[in-house]
Amino acid sequence: MSDLDSRGMMKAIYDVISQPSGKRDWESIRHLYHPRATMTRTGVAIDTLPANQCLTFDEYIKAAEENLAGASFKETEIGHECARLGAVAQVRSVYETIYRVGGREIHSRGVNFITMVRLADTWQIISIAWDNERAGVTIPDEWLN
Repeated sequence: MSDLDSRGMMKAIYDVISQPSGKRDWESIRHLYHPRATMTRTGVAIDTLPANQCLTFDEYIKAAEENLAGASFKETEIGHECARLGAVAQVRSVYETIYRVGGREIHSRGVNFITMVRLADTWQIISIAWDNERAGVTIPDEWLN
């Protein structure tokens, strides 16, 4: 991927996590992440549980597999903006989720901020930080497209 395809990268990431109950194919997107990439979750998780974590990609996989065990999860991009200068890029990806477990279905929205760099002619994610809507935190309408 010598030229930046930020929408394609985000689609691949959302496609992997958006699965019915069961293991996800994390290895299919590992190449998108720099080996030292960090993933920072802020805000709250399902049912307003505090969720402030800074993780490596492997720690993120472990946490996601534990949190989504027995659940169906669908994440869809509903807003996207990419700013790029030379070999650095910043993506704002707004998403909505549907989390189903047992007879419950929870809908939510949030924002991923992704920093990418082009190293050795390949674009890779250096960091992702995200937060979700809740009382007092609302995604601006102009971020949706």
